[in-house]
Amino acid sequence: MKQIKTVLAVFLVLSVVLVAGCSSNTDNKEQAGQQNGQITANDQAKPEKAAPDKKAAKNIKMTVYFPDENGQKLIAAERTLDISTDDKYTAAIKALLQGPKKGEGIAIIPAGTKLLGVTVNKDGLAEVNFDNTFVKKFSGGSTGEIMLVGSITDTLTNFSEVKTVRFLVDGKPLETLSGHLDLTTPVTRMQNIL
Repeated sequence: MKQIKTVLAVFLVLSVVLVAGCSSNTDNKEQAGQQNGQITANDQAKPEKAAPDKKAAKNIKMTVYFPDENGQKLIAAERTLDISTDDKYTAAIKALLQGPKKGEGIAIIPAGTKLLGVTVNKDGLAEVNFDNTFVKKFSGGSTGEIMLVGSITDTLTNFSEVKTVRFLVDGKPLETLSGHLDLTTPVTRMQNIL
């Protein structure tokens, strides 16, 4: 009989400890949720809101250039570039690919051209790499070639660190677009068409 009383006493003590522990754990959760102000109507803690996206939009303003309707000069067009996902050079060329708005001139980069990348080295050389649509679908003559090369070159040399531009197609240096301009050496800013 004494053993039964001892077993019952131990069982009673363990039950009290177990119930007290569970109650304490629930109280701790409620206190943590209340400190964060996150208790709902049924006293369940809500998950915390996700932290804001670290890739929040970062914008810069810059000038890009499109040829005028007569192919005599380039027209400056202001753009706000989103550089949260692309570097500023890539964003600038993508703005050219999107084309001009009304009154900003004409689109000169052949439709369907894909930008494969833009890099700028420590010497200020920008390399712009397009897919082969850039050459295959170009249909302009000497004036169109000057306007196209000038549009890209003058847009990129707006960045003070960019001094010259080299054109690549599918990763290989472009020698000429349609036989009128020598592109074997990097192109400097074409101030005469601005």
